[in-house]
Amino acid sequence: MKSIILCEGSTDFVLLQYFMRKVYKWQDGKTGESPKGKRIKPIRTLSKGMDQLSIGGCGGSSGILPGLDYIMEFNSLAAEGEEYDKVVIITDRDEEATESEYIAGIEKILQDKQVIPSEDICNNKWIQCSYKNGHGKERILHILLLVIPFETTGAMETFLLNCISQEEEYDAKIIQKSKEFVSNADEEKRYLTKRRYITKAEFDVYFSIRTSAEQFLERQHILKNIEWENYLKIQNDFKKLEKLSNQ
Repeated sequence: MKSIILCEGSTDFVLLQYFMRKVYKWQDGKTGESPKGKRIKPIRTLSKGMDQLSIGGCGGSSGILPGLDYIMEFNSLAAEGEEYDKVVIITDRDEEATESEYIAGIEKILQDKQVIPSEDICNNKWIQCSYKNGHGKERILHILLLVIPFETTGAMETFLLNCISQEEEYDAKIIQKSKEFVSNADEEKRYLTKRRYITKAEFDVYFSIRTSAEQFLERQHILKNIEWENYLKIQNDFKKLEKLSNQ
């Protein structure tokens, strides 16, 4: 089975890799381009038995629907066995209209690409769809939309920082100061216009101090040692990602 997770940006791209490896036992793969082009970048492919899972960053929330459009186009032209069997869209509910806008956008893409869902697209549910591949053979595709309210401890970044704070008293002080800095730095809210941006900024400030010289191995060590299994207690919806493998 071949699957792909489409997420917003680079932070989600990195954290989702560690979550899938630690919680669902996927094995690390390699970073590369998307199948034919650069609409989804970066992208990393994990493996589990005979199953493959790619995780792709879309350059922000505005890039997710174009990324999905690209995957649907790829599937429509692909030879049998090359297409994606499952597609997951993970994004944040920044505003009340976010969920309905994504559903409408997905439905339009599916209609344009002649992909027929068995039921209406909705949040937090696997939807089976049918379409024809490049050889005119009917294929089955499953789509999962996860529009998640990443509030307070619900964000992966906040969960990670809380875990570090509980383990390291010294780092806890740095994290607290990072949050205070972010809270006061953009007084006019010109740049940190959304809750999600604030969360990401707190995460980035801490890591810019902890690994200021871009110490990749040190960051990797930190992320690998987080007990990601406990994140499921906060984001129960992520349990649906278990179905990305037959193993």
